[in-house]
Amino acid sequence: MKVCKVKGKPLARPERKACENILSMPEIITGVNAILNPGKDPIDWFAPAKDAVAAVHIKDGKYEKKLSNEKILFGGTVGNTEAKDIKVVAYNGNEGGIYAEGAATDITVDTAYISLEGEGCGIGGPASGAAAKYGASLTLKNVVINTTGRTKYATAAEENSVLKVYDSVIWSHGIPYGGGYEKPTALMSSPPGALEMDGNTRTHCTMSNSYSYFYNSKIICDGWAALSTESSDGYVYLEANDCDIVCTKNGYGAYADPGCHDIFRNCNFDMAKMAAILAGNATMEFADCNAECGTYFGLMHCVNGWCDEVGDMTISDGKIRSKGEVFLIKSHNAILDFCNVDMASEKGILVHTILNSDPCKTKVDEDAYGVNICLADMSVEGDLLHEDNERAMWVDMVSTTLKGGILNANLNIDAGSKWIANKDSKVHFLADINIAQIDAGEGVTIEATGAVSGTYTLASGGKLIVTER
Repeated sequence: MKVCKVKGKPLARPERKACENILSMPEIITGVNAILNPGKDPIDWFAPAKDAVAAVHIKDGKYEKKLSNEKILFGGTVGNTEAKDIKVVAYNGNEGGIYAEGAATDITVDTAYISLEGEGCGIGGPASGAAAKYGASLTLKNVVINTTGRTKYATAAEENSVLKVYDSVIWSHGIPYGGGYEKPTALMSSPPGALEMDGNTRTHCTMSNSYSYFYNSKIICDGWAALSTESSDGYVYLEANDCDIVCTKNGYGAYADPGCHDIFRNCNFDMAKMAAILAGNATMEFADCNAECGTYFGLMHCVNGWCDEVGDMTISDGKIRSKGEVFLIKSHNAILDFCNVDMASEKGILVHTILNSDPCKTKVDEDAYGVNICLADMSVEGDLLHEDNERAMWVDMVSTTLKGGILNANLNIDAGSKWIANKDSKVHFLADINIAQIDAGEGVTIEATGAVSGTYTLASGGKLIVTER
């Protein structure tokens, strides 16, 4: 029996270049002020209030009563390395729960109820629900933290610190927004418009060479963010295991800024908007996670100015459901590696690339690495649409059946894969492919380039027209 093959033509993929550019916090502050606050005194939105005070302040390994506000501490015992049954209630924005600072500090809080209200300032610091800074290690077990107020963080880790959270509930509400409520106007007191969301506080943030770990916990936000990262200063690590991550009204589950690395294992994401945002040279991994998303599962946007930045996203197993595209990529070099993922989009689009409209967008001035997609060990339906004309899309299918359109992609299909086009498509075949691995319904045309021209009628009546490249 004669096997009919379409002759593909290999193309050289642009090399991935090393990207070691990381903006320092002062550089970020200067750059954002120049664009969003021009001609005015610079605003440092990272800095906590100078008069901020926590109910419990541990400094350099010691419980400092003189630095603590015992008036808002309503129960529990506190030592240098352990605190138990803590109860904190505060109504002023400059008051917080647990603050750990200094490399000699390693404290475990076992059982705490922390309720905070009032307008916050900056990220982390003594006015947070629980925060670690300047090399401290802070462990929370069986803790409930509930914050209400603009920029009122529940937890934070920064400046070479480590935060570990076990069997806890962490929830931030912010202040009322949308529906006619006045929006805060202070710089970075609400999400930048390009992130397509609203709100005015984040539940957690990891920054500046710090590490955060969450186990069997619930992290909830009303808006903006549940688990966020900022200003890595080189390396930030955020990990969640067996957690429920929820956005109730308008926001995202997790963020990876340049130099940040997020890992999620066996987590459930229940999102008003998207589960993940990745910006710049950063990585995210999802293993056996489930996600229900009001817009996208993932949003990528590159705004740092370096066209060699690549965002890495690895997803294995699990289930994804999104109302919009599973992934929307705005002017970003990307690696999307899917393996055995049950994913579907109500919009019918798996990956959609577009040019970024953000005023801070990265401009391409050389051969960009491009958008690289691998679909492995799965059967999936949806389109791959490439409308970013500044970089190429490269698609590899490994033991995968894809039903959907493909627009403007360089395509490689292994012997165990099949593509069923349900709408007109345009591709370049990188390697030879058995014609039986491609199908399209009557009235559907696949325009392709390859090594040899040819016109083929496919099994279901569609057309494949190959032009020599």
